[in-house]
Amino acid sequence: MISVAIIDTHNPLMLESLAALLSGKDEIAVTGQFNSVNDFLKASRTVTINVLIINIYKAHIGEIELIKKISSGTPRIKVLVISMEMQESAIYESIKAGAKGYLTRQDPGSEILMAIYSLRGGYDYYNNSISNIILNSYIRSMDGGEPGKTGFPGNLSKREIEIIRYWGDGLTNKEMAEKLFISTRTVESHKNHIMLKLNFKTSIDLLKFAIRNNLINV
Repeated sequence: MISVAIIDTHNPLMLESLAALLSGKDEIAVTGQFNSVNDFLKASRTVTINVLIINIYKAHIGEIELIKKISSGTPRIKVLVISMEMQESAIYESIKAGAKGYLTRQDPGSEILMAIYSLRGGYDYYNNSISNIILNSYIRSMDGGEPGKTGFPGNLSKREIEIIRYWGDGLTNKEMAEKLFISTRTVESHKNHIMLKLNFKTSIDLLKFAIRNNLINV
């Protein structure tokens, strides 16, 4: 059974709606709903918690400090952030503090469940939008903007660097294909080759590397 606690210091209705969503789901038990950090810290001394869901509105310092405290002092508790923020700084601060998962309020309940199961299984979880934001930020940080002045490995082809720059600008595969007069399948193939050359299997691997090495500009 996965023991889940929820913190929301601003909106009691959100606490109730999340608890209702998780109620009765396979292998999940909501063991606590908290509207203050102190109440959670007291309860965590006596209650077993596997996953903590923190609702964040503007990456308040108290919530970020709580993530840091849990990550360093109680690493068995995996933190899942659900946020209204899509800004790079809020995402970066939360993940840098130790959050193992990050979703937005717009994500469906099925994705919240997937995140909980993933965190309990020892895997980080970020939705596609979050992964792309971090990925694009990483790409921009590595790109000097001029030929010969990038931080990318020298084994990338000229076309792959073009793809990377468009990728960093947030263009879709279709938009890249139209600009480069190639098919979307070819764009996808270039992206796969880029990930291999950068030695990353998934965008989450790249995300972790970027955060660990402070390669994200926020």
